[in-house]
Amino acid sequence: MSRLHRLAALGPLAFLTLSAACTQMLDIQDAWIDPALSVGGSASTGSLSSAAGEQSAGGTTGSAGGHNHSGGAAPHAGAGSVGDHAGSGVMTAGAGGGDEPEPPSACAAYCDSVLHNCKGKYEQYRTLDQCLAVCQRLPLGTPGDENVNSVECRIRQARFAESEAFLYCKSAGPLGAGKCGSNCESYCTLMAATCSQSSTAGNVELSYFESTQACLASCGAMPEDPTGPTQYSSSATIEPSSLIGNNVFCRTYHVAAGIEQDSASEHCPHAMGGDPCIAQ
Repeated sequence: MSRLHRLAALGPLAFLTLSAACTQMLDIQDAWIDPALSVGGSASTGSLSSAAGEQSAGGTTGSAGGHNHSGGAAPHAGAGSVGDHAGSGVMTAGAGGGDEPEPPSACAAYCDSVLHNCKGKYEQYRTLDQCLAVCQRLPLGTPGDENVNSVECRIRQARFAESEAFLYCKSAGPLGAGKCGSNCESYCTLMAATCSQSSTAGNVELSYFESTQACLASCGAMPEDPTGPTQYSSSATIEPSSLIGNNVFCRTYHVAAGIEQDSASEHCPHAMGGDPCIAQ
């Protein structure tokens, strides 16, 4: 009997024995299935992708979202820590004022315009310090003021003076010239803020008004000065000069000098109508 017929006679048991022997000879290992892959293969793939995405976006997975690969913690960490930190940095810079210059004050804006646009015979202040000191004694007012004794009204006049100094400088200075309050109103505002009993203590001559009404009455009673200037100027070279004469221009010149030099006791008697602010 041939070998093949003998194997056939032995039946299925012989074939199983032969198959096992062939497997060993050829070093073929039995196939097996990892239980973890059979259940969560797609989840594992997603976790690895998520981890790779987190690494490329923000360093390590721990810094982006801890050990949670579900996708919930990582977006929260990105929006909460990085986004809020950037926002707080901007707010801090704004609150501290270190990154942006502060806007100029009304007096700074006013003096910049009036000193730039009103020069020569139209000069209203001898120095920047004088302008700032006088400005601080005038009512601030509201932006856009017209016909009001205020700094804001004078800012408008000072800016208009860029093109027509002869028309607007007289109302852009310490006096209102009827466009930013009357001359007497402006003068008396400065007198009340500068010449008082305490600031002129020790003076023998009259150096202050008892009230604003008393100042307005005295100013309004001044006769017309035919030899005096027709508008105010702080220029020392213009003729006729605001430095002398029985007029509101001379009185304003000296109260402004007292404000600038912080010497009310010296200048308030002149501003009250004493020499040289008397009839010449």
